[in-house]
Amino acid sequence: MKSSTFNLIKACVGSGVLSLSSGVAAFGDVPAAILPASLLMGTLGLLSAYSFYVIGKMCAETKSLSISEAWGKSVGEDTTWAISLACFLTPLGAALSYSIILADVFMALSSTVGFNLPRPASILGMSTLVLYPLCSLKSLASLAPFSILGVVGILVTAIFMAARAFGGAYKAGGAMAATLAPALTPSFGKVGVNLLQPSSLILVSMAATAYLSHFNAPDFYNQLKSPSTKRFKALTAMGFTATAALSILMMSFGFLTFGSASEGIILNNYSTLDLGATVCRLLMGIAIIGTYPFVFSGMRSAFFQLTKKGSSPSPAESSLATKAMLAGITGLALALKNAGFIVSFNGALMGSAIIYVFPPLMFLKSTGRKIREGTMVATKKVKL
Repeated sequence: MKSSTFNLIKACVGSGVLSLSSGVAAFGDVPAAILPASLLMGTLGLLSAYSFYVIGKMCAETKSLSISEAWGKSVGEDTTWAISLACFLTPLGAALSYSIILADVFMALSSTVGFNLPRPASILGMSTLVLYPLCSLKSLASLAPFSILGVVGILVTAIFMAARAFGGAYKAGGAMAATLAPALTPSFGKVGVNLLQPSSLILVSMAATAYLSHFNAPDFYNQLKSPSTKRFKALTAMGFTATAALSILMMSFGFLTFGSASEGIILNNYSTLDLGATVCRLLMGIAIIGTYPFVFSGMRSAFFQLTKKGSSPSPAESSLATKAMLAGITGLALALKNAGFIVSFNGALMGSAIIYVFPPLMFLKSTGRKIREGTMVATKKVKL
């Protein structure tokens, strides 16, 4: 159970957590904004945990090994294309945000050593020299250690952000304050907080990405020792509680340091002369490079599920798809600069459907069928 819990936290907590501070800044610029933001993140974490559990429960009931298979058995085979489309668009958005983050990270790292690398050169160089060879690998087994590095990077970054939030280095007169560009300087107390404005939904969308690991729910269930819905419920509770706590803490540390100046990726706010920030950028950059091929592979597989209808692609088709998809993502990364926007857009479009729409539909369809077949008695309350 311990290893499964760690893996679940690892699956949930990724670079998306670095965008949450800007989600708070979208509706407030006073420290008190952290309170409703934390309540919102906690509530959405609870809903995400429940829908994750429902997916595992449905896979157990239908003896399915994937969310697509469970959907086909509970809702209908004729609409499984919707799941395949979601499986394609979700990693597409993730890969795009990764490309933008990598550009920002290595631009900042180059600036630290006194070389100002242009953004287009950073993106094109990373895509052609690093990402394309990795995404073309036939086996990704050798990249597995990078997933551990990703968790280490997040934990180190959380500790660093806490130290800067409470240490005062970025406050007026602090050691790092004078090294920031005006747009990155901490800003508080100009507009207050207003949860009723539409921009507060940005954090809701970002949360959908921060908690999104629902495609993996069938794997987590089936890989449990002596799998049962009771054990899966315990796994879900522990994994999402830890994920919510870490997300809320990192969101708070970033916002309490920079306020309304919080960038779409909070690491962009920290000075290029800050050694701690440099270490965090390097760790996150390496972790994202190692994670990128896994995300890309999932996107490519979903593409062929949609276009090949179950037939395996030839090596030439796979190679062509890799080149075309990476070229498209690179082109979008050159045009778009705000990874936080991509995270929130992807969460609003796909994350919300995967978390809040697909699991309830499967559960309701399955329950309705059981009632019609007489295997479940219709009552006012259904025990989960």
